[in-house]
Amino acid sequence: MHFVKRIAHSSLGSGLPYKVLRTYALRDKPVTILCYHTLRPDHDNIDAWTVLRVSDFRRQVAFLRSHYDIVSLDQALENSSDKQKPLVVLTFDDGDIGLFYHLLPLVQSERLPVTVYISTGQIESGQPYWFDRIMNALQRPEKTIIDLTDHGLRSWLVGPETGVSRWAIISDILETLKSISPSGRKVLVEKIIEQAGSAISGFTPIAPMSIKQLKSLAEDPLVTIGAHSHCHNLLNQIPLDQARASIQMSRTLLETWTDQEIRHFAYPNGSHTTELQAELAQQGFISATVLDAELATLSMNRFALSRVGVGRYDTLNRFKLKLVKI
Repeated sequence: MHFVKRIAHSSLGSGLPYKVLRTYALRDKPVTILCYHTLRPDHDNIDAWTVLRVSDFRRQVAFLRSHYDIVSLDQALENSSDKQKPLVVLTFDDGDIGLFYHLLPLVQSERLPVTVYISTGQIESGQPYWFDRIMNALQRPEKTIIDLTDHGLRSWLVGPETGVSRWAIISDILETLKSISPSGRKVLVEKIIEQAGSAISGFTPIAPMSIKQLKSLAEDPLVTIGAHSHCHNLLNQIPLDQARASIQMSRTLLETWTDQEIRHFAYPNGSHTTELQAELAQQGFISATVLDAELATLSMNRFALSRVGVGRYDTLNRFKLKLVKI
């Protein structure tokens, strides 16, 4: 099946077929907003969709430079660019250390405008969120059994296979936990960490930037800082007053830490409601992004702007097809 997909992606991602697909996808002059999370050197062997290899990101940027104009989110929303090519915006979620060590040098050397949506809880505490802790813990080279049957869930065998197959299992665990209430999830996360065993080496763990590193990132004029909540819970799963407080706290902390006006927001996991949209407008934000693999248009709801997620297992051909919604 993977072989068939690769052949299909190769056929559609080049030549006349791709030109036709691209022309159709861009017929209404959309703005393509891409959603990344973080970067790591190629030698870092970590099976996490959110961790993109630096070389893959460079190849993607090179392709985008040839076919798009990479602009800031503000330029895209204000339609203030005088560019002739289609517009693309690069966004990054959460606030992992890779944004300081690997993205910032590329921003500076490539003159690359980016928007970084920061979840402030992990920056303040210095501790990664639950999903990153699980991804870090499940990188062991030998097989690891995660058994949550006594909590009415299932068991998983993680490893020893690596790559896409390992990630598929880790992803299933994460998606299962997302359906659990935050309080219940906390118990299950600790159980998974215990079952996974002691820490391992061979990769740089996913971990938040420090406040000092965030300040340095924000000082670059090509970097726009946006809010991504304080708690990083799925905001549609918690009471509105709790979501309101998390949004407010993230904005207040970011403005204190960076001396920037925080005007943009990204919903954790892309999960949102009309009530949350109204709350963001009330708080003075001017945009909010979701994750729906669609292309944004300037006529759409500014508090539900489409984004296309890009991850570690997207080949260049797969990346090109995502740009045309295939």
